[in-house]
This record gives sequence, C-alpha cells and structure tokens, in this order.
Amino acid sequence: MQITFIIPCYNAEGIINKNYKKLYKFIREKKIKEKIIYINDGSKDKTIRELKKIKSKNVEIINNKFNLGKSKSIIKALKIAKTKNIVLIDCDLPYFEYLKTVIRNLNKYDLVTINRKLKSSVNLDKRKNLYKLIRNLISNLLGFLVEKKLKLNVYGDTQAGLKAFKMNSHFKKNSFISKYYFLDIELINFFKKNKYEIKLIPVKFKVSDKSSIKFFAFKNLKIILEFFRVLNKIDN
Repeated sequence: MQITFIIPCYNAEGIINKNYKKLYKFIREKKIKEKIIYINDGSKDKTIRELKKIKSKNVEIINNKFNLGKSKSIIKALKIAKTKNIVLIDCDLPYFEYLKTVIRNLNKYDLVTINRKLKSSVNLDKRKNLYKLIRNLISNLLGFLVEKKLKLNVYGDTQAGLKAFKMNSHFKKNSFISKYYFLDIELINFFKKNKYEIKLIPVKFKVSDKSSIKFFAFKNLKIILEFFRVLNKIDN
C-alpha cells in the first residue's frame, strides 16, 4: 500500500527524531511505500533544525515561516500529496497503537478515524485536573453543536489526532476553508455528504496535559469565529 503521512508540527523539537524513528520502524515492518510530509508551522523552538536532521528521500518538509494554523498547514500538504491513501497524525503520534488498525480498515472504507465518544471507547483518566475538565467541557460543547447542525454521526468527536482517508479526484476539487483546528469537521462532512464509507475506531485514551491552545488567549476569538464560519459554510 502507498501512503502519504501528513504530520503537522509546532514547537516539537524534543520529539521529532524519536517519533520519526518510531514511525519509520512501523512503516518498514508493514512494508508500506511511504511519503512523509512534515509541516513546521512557524515553530518558535528548533523544530525545523530537528526536521532537517532526517535524511530520507521519502521525507518532505514544508516550513511555514509564520504560524498559519494546523488546518491550513495540512491543506498545504494535501495539495502536494500524490498518493490516494492519506494518514493524518499529530507529531506526538497519538493513538499510535491503533495505526495498524486504521490502515487495515482503509482497504475497505474511504475514511477511518479514531473516535473517543463511542460506547466501546475507554477514558483511562482516573483523576481530571481543572485543565482537563475545561478541555472536556469545551470539547463536548463543540461536539454537540456540530452534531446538532451537521448530523455527522460521529458522536461529536471530530478532533482526534489520527485519521486516514482516500483522496480521489472528487476530493481534490473540494474547497476547504479551515485555518486553525476545524479541517477535521470539513473532512468528515465531505465523506458523509458524498455517501462514502466511514469507519469509527474505538480507543482507550487519556486527555493530554499539554496543548498549544491557551484558554484565555485573544486568538481563541478567531478560532471560535472560524468554528461558526465552517459550520455555516457546510450547512449552506
């Protein structure tokens, strides 16, 4: 199977090479013909230096001089991807133990995505700190609004950091408008609206203590406005 792995990065200097080796080992074991596209989204640390240490003809690096947003960075990578099969995974390789399952299901389904809201998924967090509680509240609220307006049938979970899909000519003609974090909503909507086959994968998970999103930053206003703009664009 030929797969392009698209991996957005922001301030990830400490994990780049370790996780590349981890992914490379998986690719070799599964005999995947790969292309890996890393996007350094205007990191303020030495992420780009660490990426440039990777010496492989199958690795391509997109270096955004300024922070454009996760979704916009992925869209840039999609425009240059040449394989039909695409895997989107965050640079910390979340749900890596499910990557084999996701790829295997890509043989049968058009979109395969991790889903933490399925009844068979398990939240392993025994205790939730204030950050996790607020993050969970916001996630549930956004998920509720998405399902209420778009009825995507994903139980409100659109933001998991691992999904895979088939990119056909119809997909390439579609226009995505997300800049920050809502490309996932547009992707799921595209496959549902066009009646493609979607597979949800249940997982055992923990909510990360780390995030580039700061709850009280001014940027959040732009993110909220984009959220409703994406919903309105899709709904029309």
